Parts: sequence; C-alpha cells; structure tokens
Amino acid sequence: AAQADFFRNDFLPVGHVRTDAIINPDCLSDHVHTFYGPPLLYPKVTFEDLRNSDPTLSSGNIEENLSLYWHPAVYHVASDGKKTLQESGMYHFCPY
Repeated sequence: AAQADFFRNDFLPVGHVRTDAIINPDCLSDHVHTFYGPPLLYPKVTFEDLRNSDPTLSSGNIEENLSLYWHPAVYHVASDGKKTLQESGMYHFCPY
C-alpha cells in the first residue's frame, strides 16, 4: 500500500486586484495583489463569507479549503519600461 507524507493544495489565480485587507481595509491599495481561492476579492470579506462561499467556485483543488490566499503581484519590467504581469499558480505542500 502506498503511504503519503504530505498533501498538496493547488490553486490558480482568481484575480489581480488593488486591495489589501490588512494594510488598506477601507480603500484601494497602492499595489496589486494576486488572489487564490474563493472569488471574494474585497477588503471587508469576513470569515463567515469565506465559510459560506460556494466551494465549486474556488480556484483550489481541495473542496473543503475555503481559505483566501494572496500575495503582491509580480511584474516583469522590460528595458523599455513596459510592465507585464507574471501569471503563476500557487502550490502548497504540507507534511503530515
């Protein structure tokens, strides 16, 4: 029988938004974040909002994980100054 030492969460981005629930909960942030999970991308989203969200709309592969994850968006800046958003997924491994 196979044994697992970890589980894996995979997420695709649900959006790129100028919102930051921690630093700027009442207005636009001065930078963009990339969000993963339920498509609830507003600063005043609550724990109850996340727990009551539709798991089929989450960008993650584990239906029970209704958490919202985010990080500052990453841009490539070309020599001519043109900025291009760098798309990526989020992969999270947890040891048992």
